[in-house]
Amino acid sequence: RRLGSVISCLLIAGLIGHVALTTTYGQVLDTILMEGTMRSASQYEAFSTLITGIVSVPVLVGVGIIVAIVAAARRRPTLAGRALGAVVGANITTQILKDYILTRPILGVTTGAGNSLPSGHTTVAVTLSLALIVVAPQWFRSPAAWIGWAWTSVMMEGWHRPSDVITAALIAGAWALTLSPIERRPRHGIMVQRAMVWVCLALLGIAVLATIAAMWGFSMSAASPGSGYGFEHFLLIRPWRSRVLGVAAIAWVSAICGLIIHEVDRLAGE
Repeated sequence: RRLGSVISCLLIAGLIGHVALTTTYGQVLDTILMEGTMRSASQYEAFSTLITGIVSVPVLVGVGIIVAIVAAARRRPTLAGRALGAVVGANITTQILKDYILTRPILGVTTGAGNSLPSGHTTVAVTLSLALIVVAPQWFRSPAAWIGWAWTSVMMEGWHRPSDVITAALIAGAWALTLSPIERRPRHGIMVQRAMVWVCLALLGIAVLATIAAMWGFSMSAASPGSGYGFEHFLLIRPWRSRVLGVAAIAWVSAICGLIIHEVDRLAGE
């Protein structure tokens, strides 16, 4: 199951990256999801400010320190090495892919924003969340999983295209699943662990339905570059589309992050 999950993460990340970067429809859908989310987020400025604080550099550093302290308190230096190894490996992978390998060709359907896939901010946040799950004692493992899930889900705040966030989470998941130990020990929160799967599946259903509803009636002729990212007119005709696109983008990100966190969490426990 571990091997299958790692391979799935890599294959899905590769597929999303290919579609979102190199195909016309992929660039259009990815960008319009981001623009819809940005428009929705602009109506909740106070919430946006809160999210910015949650994913700030000091908070990320603080979480990293907590991971190291928990591992030291449990006297599990090897466990700390595995967790921090996943953090370092995933972030190096992300930077190499984004800066030296992947490009976003200009296909004439969106404005010329450069490549930002995979997201560095998301990689840091997801890997630290997974590291905290790995080092957590059995009684705190399920709470750590749900806290990490809630934290990483706020990454879709209009800063990045959905593909940037999702591929970063999948890369982080591949590293964490590769290095996390399989621990045969009793643990608390089995039912809570299983509940996460059902919530994620429900979110996937919401994401699919919301995406279809928001994009219904869309024509590629609306994708010519203009103001904003090229979809100003399409989103202004029916303002509700922005809200539905925001829901869809957040649901996609939350569902995939939750499934990755669940798989890492599941490596511990009988």
